[in-house]
Amino acid sequence: MWLYIVIGIGVLFFLIICFCLAVANFSFDNFKEKRKEAMSYRASNGMNIRDFVEVINERYLDGALQVTRCEEYMEHFSPGYIALSPSTLNSNSLASFSTIAHELGHGLQYKKGELNNHWQRKSKNRILGKFFLPLILIGVVLAVLSLVNVTPFFVLYIGVGFFALAFLIFLIACYTKYREIKIEKGASNYGMTFLKECMTKEETKICAEFLNSARLTYWGSLFRTMLGWTMLTKKDKMFN
Repeated sequence: MWLYIVIGIGVLFFLIICFCLAVANFSFDNFKEKRKEAMSYRASNGMNIRDFVEVINERYLDGALQVTRCEEYMEHFSPGYIALSPSTLNSNSLASFSTIAHELGHGLQYKKGELNNHWQRKSKNRILGKFFLPLILIGVVLAVLSLVNVTPFFVLYIGVGFFALAFLIFLIACYTKYREIKIEKGASNYGMTFLKECMTKEETKICAEFLNSARLTYWGSLFRTMLGWTMLTKKDKMFN
């Protein structure tokens, strides 16, 4: 009986790992395909991106956002600003509308206080991430010195302590990426609310698929961080 339970748990664990590796390896390719598809569709509402931003800005954000320029594929929201590339401003593709709706969603999150201390935490976590490899290297050195009797045996425990600190940073990185997924999902949900006000059901369906594929890349980043050590997927930065 117990043998079958152990085998079942092992098979389930193997399937979960395979699923995570699939998301880690193919979510970005899936996003590119969905973006290409959404780029091929044009919004039928006669609006351009600037009009869309102005409408949502006035209706939901009290007209507080200003539009600034950025490089291609670098669209983003910052407190008080939304940065758009020239190609996006001149486009009326569903991909462009979806991207900007998502960034406007971050604007609404910021207004509602849902991004409180978000950027400060990210900045602190990046600094914390710089200690990850040094802690591992120090732990390895101390453990080796202790095992070859160069240092007292208790130094091994100190080395294990450094490993534990490194593992804690790893757990913080995974949790940070998970929080990022929740924030991105919230922004996309707000974005879909904006899009539904000015698009047909068919168009909003395409936009939803595109935004879902974008969010899947965040899961891919999380799984790359968790499973990069297996060498079966590319490694990702612990703290982006």
